[in-house]
Amino acid sequence: MGLPIQATPKYTTMLPASGREVEYRPFLVKEQKILVLARESEDSNQIMKAIKDLIESVTDGKVNADDLPMVDMEWLFLKIRSVSVGETAQIVLPCEQEGCSGSGDVTVNLEKVAPQGKMPDDATIMITDTVGVKLSIPSVGVLSNIKATTPEEQAIEVLKKSLLQVFDEDSVYHCNELSDDEITDFIEGMTFGQLQTLGEFFDDLPRLVYDAKYKCESCGTVNEKSLEGLQSFF
Repeated sequence: MGLPIQATPKYTTMLPASGREVEYRPFLVKEQKILVLARESEDSNQIMKAIKDLIESVTDGKVNADDLPMVDMEWLFLKIRSVSVGETAQIVLPCEQEGCSGSGDVTVNLEKVAPQGKMPDDATIMITDTVGVKLSIPSVGVLSNIKATTPEEQAIEVLKKSLLQVFDEDSVYHCNELSDDEITDFIEGMTFGQLQTLGEFFDDLPRLVYDAKYKCESCGTVNEKSLEGLQSFF
């Protein structure tokens, strides 16, 4: 006779970007070990894979993290972590004072990490009086597969993957029917002002933010820093 399998509690949360209600359970000891190993590796790809696998596991396969907007994945992971190992996370942040190599401890209340920004009502943007584009919200899967080496290249790759349509007064061009070269030529033919306008669309998308305040243990400076992105709380 085998040992009894303990039932785990179920929780629900509303994803901030997609508005979808998701049911999940706490992660188990064996799953936490995988997360710890991924974090200790300091390999961003391994960390991301571990988080995506965890989300699929604790939602009984009903959520594919690759299909989620990044803010939804981050939100769901923090909710899972909160019910699994506690509502607070201890992190160490470097001092912002010039010339100081010290650091300070921060206790982050995960329940107070909130999304800032909102989903756009319309993802259609005019770049001239007659030419516009329709964009999609990039998913975790899309962002994970971008292999750009500089922030500028990354921004262009995100835009390429997010273009749904290009249109003018006479025609609508569906980007899934265009070649990669055609899309690249279109983007590289923009002015910096037009590219910046499209970049603002992505900058304004919801993201998780926590305003941390901490004292440097070396110089005593009280620092303030906005934490963004999943690895800030991992």
